[in-house]
Amino acid sequence: MLSKITKKITNEILITVPGITEEKAEEIDYGLYMAFSDGLKLIAVLLTAFALGQLRYALVAVAVFSVNKSYFGGIHAKTQLGCIITHFTFIFGTIYLSHIIAFNYLNIILFIISGVLVYLYAPADLISKPIITEKRRKELRIKSSVVFIICFIISFFVPKDFSNVMSIITLINAVNLTPVVYKITKNRKGGVLNEKR
Repeated sequence: MLSKITKKITNEILITVPGITEEKAEEIDYGLYMAFSDGLKLIAVLLTAFALGQLRYALVAVAVFSVNKSYFGGIHAKTQLGCIITHFTFIFGTIYLSHIIAFNYLNIILFIISGVLVYLYAPADLISKPIITEKRRKELRIKSSVVFIICFIISFFVPKDFSNVMSIITLINAVNLTPVVYKITKNRKGGVLNEKR
């Protein structure tokens, strides 16, 4: 359904804007699809969180997950339904675990584990969204390290439940970079396509 809508919009753009290549049209269609699907998914998560009285925690979980994902990379679900289910599981699993786990310094333990995984595997790309140059890989590596450090520092200055949310969702992001998870989910890395760009 959503892909039909984005195809129609892409076709309208092709008609009204001259000189768009087939490759560019595919990029536009993919971008529109991701924007619509992510927007609808975000609305669904926030409405559910609001109904459950967990909106503040959901906002933190979604923000940290999204920022981490944009720099760390990692796996994607194969279907839209799979994406919605995993996203809900990650966000609400994180929120409820953050309320249940009571011991101090959880942020330190989880950020150390996450830090090792981010150092070893970030940025992690996909066939559908490859990192096409070594320069871009280095840039993302630096940015992912900066984002990771900022999240870690912030986790010391927020209430414990929020710190736990940040720590758990960062660990989920980091685990999703690992070769084991790529293999289990049948995702494939893209790899550097053009060293000279």
